Amino acid sequence: MATGNKNELRSRSNKKPNKQKKQEDTHKITQSQADLNKVKEAQEFLSEKGTFSFSLLTAFRILLIVRCFSGLFRLLDDCDEVYNYWEPTHYLLQGYGRETWEYSADYKIRSWAYIFVHALIGFVSSIITSTKLQTFYLIRLSLGAACSYAEARFYRTVTEEINPHVGRYVFAILFFGAGMFNASTAYLPSSFAMYCVFMAFSYVFRPVSDVDRSRTYKVVFWIGLGALAGWPFAALIGVPFAIEEVVIFGRDTMKKEDGQTIRSVASRYWRLKRVVRLLEATVLVGAGLVFILVLMDQMFYRSYTVVAWNIIKYNIFGDGSRGPDLYGTEPWYYYILNGFLNFNVVFLLALGSFGCMLVTAYIDRNRVPGRTLMDQVFPYITLGLKLAPFYVWFILFSLQPHKEERFMYVAYPLVAFNAAISIYLVRSWTGRLAGAFGASPQVRVICLRYASLAILGTYALISVSRILALLTRYRAPFVVYSSIFRGDQAPDQITNLNYVQEDYPSNLNLTTKNVCIGKEWYHFPSQFFLPSDTRVQFLKTDFSGHLPQEFLEDTTIKSYNVDGETHEYRTRQYAWMGARLAPKGFNDLNKENPDVYVTEDQCDYLVDVDFPLRPDSPNEPRYIRDNKNWEALECYPYIDNENSHRLSRAFWVPGSPGLEWGDYCMLKRRA
Repeated sequence: MATGNKNELRSRSNKKPNKQKKQEDTHKITQSQADLNKVKEAQEFLSEKGTFSFSLLTAFRILLIVRCFSGLFRLLDDCDEVYNYWEPTHYLLQGYGRETWEYSADYKIRSWAYIFVHALIGFVSSIITSTKLQTFYLIRLSLGAACSYAEARFYRTVTEEINPHVGRYVFAILFFGAGMFNASTAYLPSSFAMYCVFMAFSYVFRPVSDVDRSRTYKVVFWIGLGALAGWPFAALIGVPFAIEEVVIFGRDTMKKEDGQTIRSVASRYWRLKRVVRLLEATVLVGAGLVFILVLMDQMFYRSYTVVAWNIIKYNIFGDGSRGPDLYGTEPWYYYILNGFLNFNVVFLLALGSFGCMLVTAYIDRNRVPGRTLMDQVFPYITLGLKLAPFYVWFILFSLQPHKEERFMYVAYPLVAFNAAISIYLVRSWTGRLAGAFGASPQVRVICLRYASLAILGTYALISVSRILALLTRYRAPFVVYSSIFRGDQAPDQITNLNYVQEDYPSNLNLTTKNVCIGKEWYHFPSQFFLPSDTRVQFLKTDFSGHLPQEFLEDTTIKSYNVDGETHEYRTRQYAWMGARLAPKGFNDLNKENPDVYVTEDQCDYLVDVDFPLRPDSPNEPRYIRDNKNWEALECYPYIDNENSHRLSRAFWVPGSPGLEWGDYCMLKRRA
């Protein structure tokens, strides 16, 4: 009995270790399964399976948010945008405005077709707006919408045809970029050309096809539209595409809608056929676009002209006394500095994209499988052709003495693409380096994920800082010019809201008032910001170049009878006679026209900025301090660029040191 109890106790005591062992084994199996799942997840991440991406519609909606923000708050920092595009649009919509010499019938260097399309948006939007300032913002919002769609198409093509990770990087670069914030809603031909480049490269990035001709025609159409309707030099961006068309045979099959497969066999003369196809598309598309644009410009100039050719002729084939260099020159590194301002680290990565590709081809030779060396090298050749357009544009325009920020707008899509390729390749280097040190797949995933996140996080932070600096330090003109409405318009005025004098259209005894600008002429945001019973005028300053003159006003006086009494009123003609004239005083030599100035006693309002740290000038008196003749209607702080620290004025940080300020004021003549 005692022996039996001992055996029973021994038996029970042996069950506990067995149970613990089973639990430990189960835990080990569970842990091993979890580790295996992590390894599988890491391998799937490394193989890029199931990478998340936005649909076209979702990408458009997200980009539209930031583009609408740009349309509502972005400043007008380029006087060419104002005087060459917003003022002529104001002339078509309101019947008066300022014109530059390029619109003179003697030169015809600006296209009325481009202006007319935007004016149509203004005409339509005026149905739902009560003031012309609202029309101004609706036009800008429409520009933002057009840009958002083009960007979304570009992003989807990169995602589908290049790589989903590269697509995500492109999206982040476009979304946060300070350069895109400015260019997306800029009313400039270079911005329009940028939209067209987005659309063109949404087809360029698709594989070359020997059977399908649609890719060739679509790329030629969009590049041609950007060049002929926007800026003719944008055609240069398509040179690498033309080379790719002739050099690479590409896909030799195409499936039709009915399911039938068409196959092409490379003949001895396939390259010649490609050249013919490219020329055919260029001639047909070019002829169609030129025909339409010439007819639209003829509506205003009343003569047939190809504006794109006039631009090329003036900028390239002019004699030594004419040309773009008259309007200022910059050093060779201007676009590097400007690119860093607008895209910071991303711009440097774009510049280094070709080098990153070469390094990857050397250190990661097994990335592309193939039996022959050509099989391994060919993908890098095709990628090099995709990266080349940015370098073509950057090098050619860096060699030109006359440089402006807007000239780089055309290449902004390629800045995003080239930089995204660099980020993707640098990301792969980190994963490969970790693998060389024996890192597990999980560690390699961390390296891959956080390498790109660190780059894009730094880029986003600096970009937001740049945007905030622009919005908070240079906003004064938008606030000050529109202050006449707030200061002098009657609080109970419910009709003719574009006027300070409510009865101006129907009372011919009321006259227009002059709003004078002196040294701040290049920050004027257009007459959309001023009442329609005012006219902007120029005061003589230290500037001795050519200033815009007034269009012949498109208004007339009509009358009607009521109970035998005649009433006269002002109204529009919609004849736009000023568009077909060649006003006296215009020249293409940037020579001053003294007739454009008025004297101080002719001014009813005056816009001036006072920087306390700057010296006085006989031609630029401090009107703000003349309390005897002027009273301040509204003032707003404006940064003094000349006396502020460069980095502090360029980027916003809380409590930025080294900033100096001035007062930007709308002055009203004392009674």
